[in-house]
Amino acid sequence: MTTLISYHTSSGEQGRCDARCYNAKHPTCDCICGGANHGVGREQAIENTRQMAAAMIENYARERGIAVDVLGAKVNEEVYQLPLPLFS
Repeated sequence: MTTLISYHTSSGEQGRCDARCYNAKHPTCDCICGGANHGVGREQAIENTRQMAAAMIENYARERGIAVDVLGAKVNEEVYQLPLPLFS
């Protein structure tokens, strides 16, 4: 399972967007992507996350009333690198 984006707080709260989201068949999403990756498949979810990582983190924090610096989230430079071939 590929985790695309994740967070954790010093109080132990954590969340992520992974295969449970991008391979989802059910209609609701409550993960960090805010629904952007829900059910779209792995390749599209990777590209969505690449384009929107910072916004996903900010939106998720704002919706939950958590300051981004307290959330413990940052976008690593690897997110913005050119896509690599995906292996199943």
